[in-house]
Amino acid sequence: MRKTTILNAKEIKRTPLKEAQSAFYKHCRLKNLTEQTPRYYEEDLSYFRSKISVKYADEITQEVFEGFLLQELDAGKKVTSLNSRIRGLRVFFNFCVEREYMKPISVKLMKEEETIKEPYTDAELRRLLKRPESNSWVEWRTWAAVNYLVATGNRASTVINIKISDVDFDEMTIKLVKVKNRRQHFIPLSPALKEILIDYLKTWEHTPDDYLFPSYEGNQLNLRSFQGSIRQYNISRGVTKTSVHLFRHTFAKNFILAGGGMVQLQALLGHSTMDMTRHYVNIYGTDLKRNFELLNPLDNIKRSVSAGV
Repeated sequence: MRKTTILNAKEIKRTPLKEAQSAFYKHCRLKNLTEQTPRYYEEDLSYFRSKISVKYADEITQEVFEGFLLQELDAGKKVTSLNSRIRGLRVFFNFCVEREYMKPISVKLMKEEETIKEPYTDAELRRLLKRPESNSWVEWRTWAAVNYLVATGNRASTVINIKISDVDFDEMTIKLVKVKNRRQHFIPLSPALKEILIDYLKTWEHTPDDYLFPSYEGNQLNLRSFQGSIRQYNISRGVTKTSVHLFRHTFAKNFILAGGGMVQLQALLGHSTMDMTRHYVNIYGTDLKRNFELLNPLDNIKRSVSAGV
C-alpha cells in the first residue's frame, strides 16, 4: 500500500501591516542597500496602503493586489509607472512570505509597449556643450557637468558623489565610488573631458576632498538640485529635453554608432549583466542602419568583385 505524506502548510502569523512594514525597513538596513532604495520602497508601500483597506499583512491576497492594479488602471495610471510600483511591492511581498506574514501571491509585471526615448541630437549637444560666455559660476559648473555626462554616460547619483581626488589627470582615469551595483570601478578620462574639467576647476578654489560638482556654498548637491540645475541650464540653451538620464542613452547610442563593442559599453556603464546593454542596441536599432552597406561584409565583397580587386 502506497503511503501518502501530508505536508503541513506553514502557519501564517497574524501581523499588522504596519508592523510588517517596519520589519521590512529594518531588513533593508541590514542588507546595506543604497540610500535611495529604501526610500523607493517606503514610497511604494505608503502609496499601496493608502489605496487598500487591509490592516493585517495576511489580508493581502491575489484579489486585493489585482484589485489595486485595476483601480490604478481605471484612474488612468500608465503601465510604466504601475510596473515601477509592482517592482517595489514584489520585494515587500516576498519578504512577508519568507517571514510567514502572508501567503504567496503571483506578482508579475504588466506588459507594456516599448517606448524609444529620443536621445539628445547632435544639434542639441552643440548648444549644451558650448563654452559659457557669462561669469556665472553655476553656469560654468553645470556646463562642466553636462560635458561630463556626455563623455561618460554616468548616472546622476554617481556624478554628485564624485570628488576631485577621484579624477586622475595623469593616469587619465575616473574612480566611480557610488554606483548602482555597489562595485567601485575606474573608467577612462577622455582628453576632451580632461581639458573641460581643467578649465572648469580654474573657476573656483578647491581641495582634492571637495566634490567635483558641488553646490554654490561648496556642499554636496542632492539629486533633485542637480537635476533641477540641468533642467534650467538646458532650457536656457534652447533645449526642451531636460532629462539627466537621457545623457546616458545618448552616450550609449553614440558609442554604439561609433563602433564601440557591447562588452566595453557594459563595463563603461557599469551594468551587472549584458541585458541592459543589449537593450540599448535594440532600441536604437534603426540608427544602426546608418552606413550599414559600407560595413556589411557581403556588400564589401560584392564591391571588391565589381572593382576587380
